[in-house]
Amino acid sequence: MALVQPIKDGKLVDTSSSSLSDSSKKTNSNSSLDKQAFLQLLVAQMKYQDPLEPTSNTEYIAQLATFSQLEATQNLQSSYEQSQASSLVGKPVIMKTTSKSTGDTYSTVGYVDAVMMSNGKPYLYINSNYYSLSDLDTVLDEEYFKEYLKSIEDSTTGTDDTKTDDTKTDDTKTDDKSKDDTTA
Repeated sequence: MALVQPIKDGKLVDTSSSSLSDSSKKTNSNSSLDKQAFLQLLVAQMKYQDPLEPTSNTEYIAQLATFSQLEATQNLQSSYEQSQASSLVGKPVIMKTTSKSTGDTYSTVGYVDAVMMSNGKPYLYINSNYYSLSDLDTVLDEEYFKEYLKSIEDSTTGTDDTKTDDTKTDDTKTDDKSKDDTTA
């Protein structure tokens, strides 16, 4: 079976008098084959099939089943991403972003304050900026995050909770004195 259809700028050109509506013609250029493109290929296949060797009904049913499976999988993925993003509200996270101009990777640490959906994709609101859910690197434990912040604060102020050498010397003297008491 051969399909013949004009191509312009790498896209199929619809030459039929009954074309799809403008809203259904829009496809996402980032995806390899979305639902609309799949339907357009199915319609083109039906339209240009060889009349002497038509495609069997079982083949069309199999293709429609594949289409239904594709649609269900995309809807499930979208629901999962929304649920995952919503569950992060109030939690400390680390976001890794890459600069488009320089290629440098940056980390942002903070609490997820809100989730916004834009074009079916969730964005996390952290430190007064929106980040894509795909930029999520780590979800931190609340206690760990508090200790992490405290250690950063301590290192910048110069205070340290560890014992000084004088204290260790005093502990050693106390230990030596208790050893002397046990030997006497």
